[in-house]
Amino acid sequence: MKKKITIDPVTRVEGHGRVTIHLDEYGKVEDSFFHIVEFRGFERFIQGHPYWEAPVLVQRLCGICPVSHHLAAAKAIDQLVGIDPEDLSTAASKLRRLMHYGQIFQSHALHFFYLASPDLLFGMDAPVEKRNVIAVAIANKELAKKGILMRKFGQEIIQAIAGKKIHGVAAVPGGMHKSFSPHEREYFLNGKDIPNIDTMIGWSQEIIKFIKGYHEKNRVLLDTFATFPSGHLGMVDSHGNMELYDGKLRAIDSVGNMTLPDISTNDYQKYFLEGVERWSYMKFPYLKEIGREKDTEKVGERERVVKRRTGEEVIRGG
Repeated sequence: MKKKITIDPVTRVEGHGRVTIHLDEYGKVEDSFFHIVEFRGFERFIQGHPYWEAPVLVQRLCGICPVSHHLAAAKAIDQLVGIDPEDLSTAASKLRRLMHYGQIFQSHALHFFYLASPDLLFGMDAPVEKRNVIAVAIANKELAKKGILMRKFGQEIIQAIAGKKIHGVAAVPGGMHKSFSPHEREYFLNGKDIPNIDTMIGWSQEIIKFIKGYHEKNRVLLDTFATFPSGHLGMVDSHGNMELYDGKLRAIDSVGNMTLPDISTNDYQKYFLEGVERWSYMKFPYLKEIGREKDTEKVGERERVVKRRTGEEVIRGG
């Protein structure tokens, strides 16, 4: 008799999802699906609104990474009024980047300390009731404290620039809504109220060292577990280095061969189409030249990891 196993919710992602596994009459996996159940619809929601409202509206897509959506919309409306990224003032560009880096920092801290660390510290075979952030805090108070303070640091950078930690107002057509005062800057440098930026860098380096060590010890498992041969898409700067705010689009295949040389983000629709599936609200972008059956591009944090290969930088999933 065929059977369907449902895992709902998936608890190791920043968002909402579920997994369904379909077994045949012999109990073997016949098919499986990862469902993204969050309805997007923002392409429709913003129709009819003044264009300058787009950055404020679309960031409601997410409470963890709203700055990315906010800035993507801001860059679009910049161009509506005739301003390309290179035309922004130096101050505006730096403020946008700082706010975005604050978000990346707090989001990574959330994912590692709150979502991933229970599995890493206790092992994936540990009892389910133990693999959670509360158990991490009990077992390793210092690690938990660092995780909380690192996320706090990133969120407060966002708040200093956008007015709120979540869904603030920062970017406006051609610039920024407010400046970053010397007093606000000193708050992150002096370490009186919260650990300062140098402490954050030190803690980050500790975590990177830990992850590298964990990978070395568990290389066989980590390099083969849940692998999926897909393409990868991300941004690079003029030197081929990882870029998070503005750069060229580069795509590679599952083994690192470049499938799309650096192109302007404005040319995305010339090279890509986006597939849809009845079982997910997520879109599935793929290169027109390769086709849907052979190419689905992953985007996101893992695809921003940059590795050096044959003398040049490529975007590679991690």
